[in-house]
Amino acid sequence: MRLEGKVCVVTGSSRGLGEAFARGFAAEGATVVVTYSEQAAAAEKVAKEIGADLVVQLDQRDRDSINQAFGRVGEKYGRIDVLLNNAGINRTADFDQQTDEEWNEVLDVNLTGVFRCCQEVLPHISDNGRIINIGSLSGQYGGPRTPSYAAAKGGLIQLTYNVARFLAPRGICVNTLSPGVIGGDLTEKTMSPDVKETALSLMLIKRFAIYDEMVGGAIFLASDESSYMTAQTLSINGGAWVH
Repeated sequence: MRLEGKVCVVTGSSRGLGEAFARGFAAEGATVVVTYSEQAAAAEKVAKEIGADLVVQLDQRDRDSINQAFGRVGEKYGRIDVLLNNAGINRTADFDQQTDEEWNEVLDVNLTGVFRCCQEVLPHISDNGRIINIGSLSGQYGGPRTPSYAAAKGGLIQLTYNVARFLAPRGICVNTLSPGVIGGDLTEKTMSPDVKETALSLMLIKRFAIYDEMVGGAIFLASDESSYMTAQTLSINGGAWVH
């Protein structure tokens, strides 16, 4: 029960990787706040199954939505101990086919949205708390078919460094967890066979990950075990990016 007594907000936790994080945190004793942008029913289902008492709508494109969501958590629990910035989108396209609209949408949600969340959580987050930003192998490797996503996630790593420096006097640790390619419906929809082959060729472990393989790293970063770790990128990618 490494997270017992900790109030943890997981953005985008109605499905996918965010849901896996929420379930993992709850299993470690955390008080989990489930958030969603549009899928309220799915979020309520996750909350019921993990015993979460609070579900809030949080749209990273809207600062007022973020402020209201964190305000509700503060009113109910008095603080936020861990903010896990997981919510994001992707618009896959070759570089010469990516539109301005797709670029702006992905940057707004995946980078500027996390910037907004990190700012708006400041009045609520505990001293010695944790902020975990979910990066991506794409942000380290550079794509290959996700120029906007790669740019956003690469920028997120630098944002993590900056926020870590700013919050160090309060003892708040800020890190990036950078997953590799995770198998599932989204991968099937967005990755062509040749891109999958390229991705697998990069990996030392010759398979795609599953959601649960990301959860242990997030629990570590949220727990007291990571009290001397900040401004770092924890990569869980099967050896696809070695640096």
